[in-house]
Amino acid sequence: MSVPTIIRKVYTLLDWIRTVFIIATLTFIIGLGTLQVILRYFADLGLRPFAWGEEIIRLSSLWVSFLAASLAAREGAHLCVTFLIEKYLSEKKGAIAKKAANIVIVAILCYLLYLGLLRTLDNIPTSLLNLNISVAWFYAAIPVGFFYLLVEYLLVALYGEHPFRKWRRSEIESCSRM
Repeated sequence: MSVPTIIRKVYTLLDWIRTVFIIATLTFIIGLGTLQVILRYFADLGLRPFAWGEEIIRLSSLWVSFLAASLAAREGAHLCVTFLIEKYLSEKKGAIAKKAANIVIVAILCYLLYLGLLRTLDNIPTSLLNLNISVAWFYAAIPVGFFYLLVEYLLVALYGEHPFRKWRRSEIESCSRM
């Protein structure tokens, strides 16, 4: 089944935003972490690491983790135990079981997205210990990450496999044999 152009364009935009955000956040985490380490060595000169540095690094890694999870979902890299399906079910029944599993995953992701949104909204008035930044900015990684996961699993549920997967199973398996 062919993917409509509008879905392709929206997905490409969402993927670009996710990729740029992951790269920018990782660059920030590595840069701030490096600066923190360097400043520790110059403590005798009066320079000290930022009091808020460790906290920001730790909370920023939430964004990377949740967004990268959706990239792994796109590539089919999450753990998937299909041994029982392949061993005990016919190909047709196995396909039905996989579709049912995807529907359950989509339902759970909708629920987790809702709970993550509630958690984020509850934390708007709460600030970080060393900075006047709302904790909600970091908790927002939860609903945003689940939104991206939901998009990925919806595409799998609709098309049988992810239509925008960059790597195919055969390419991944041939790389692991090297």
